Amino acid sequence: MTGWRAVVPIKQGALGKSRLSPLFDPAQRDDLVGRMADHVLHTLSKVSALAQIDVLSPRRIAGWTGAWQRDLGRGLNAELQAWRASVWPSPVLVVHADLPLLGAADIDALLMAAQQHGVALAHDRAGLGTNALAIADGRDFHYCFGQDSCRRHLAQGADMALVAREGLMIDLDTPDDALALCALGLTL
Repeated sequence: MTGWRAVVPIKQGALGKSRLSPLFDPAQRDDLVGRMADHVLHTLSKVSALAQIDVLSPRRIAGWTGAWQRDLGRGLNAELQAWRASVWPSPVLVVHADLPLLGAADIDALLMAAQQHGVALAHDRAGLGTNALAIADGRDFHYCFGQDSCRRHLAQGADMALVAREGLMIDLDTPDDALALCALGLTL
């Protein structure tokens, strides 16, 4: 299980984590986005199956010396489709940058499930969103990130695995997510 290409989409600046504005001002949110992205990128760097890790963002990430794919502002799903086409025929992994509990074993489990089923995805703790998605085969697949993405992704085919692991499920999008993470002892 080698040769995977990973991409981490990162929203920078005032646009990042706007739903957390009741708890954090724009500078604090930008700092939080940076710290979580650093954690996710560092975690991915420990996964031996990954041949390359790309960051998808409007501008380069400070301190990131790896590959960078410029986000041209076409929307996340269109950007991911373009990225996947550019790395074809490699197996691909999309991991969101807001997974503060993510561990290398979580990614290994997701990739193993994708190897077995062709596609594997990890939902958020509500079971509605998609926090990570791996495509091991060359099937036609359309990214559907956004509202109710888990259901929309699963509707694309019968042979998909759903991976439920704490490190993949617990993201930070809303004030409720922040409270849940604090209850687990994480300092934001």
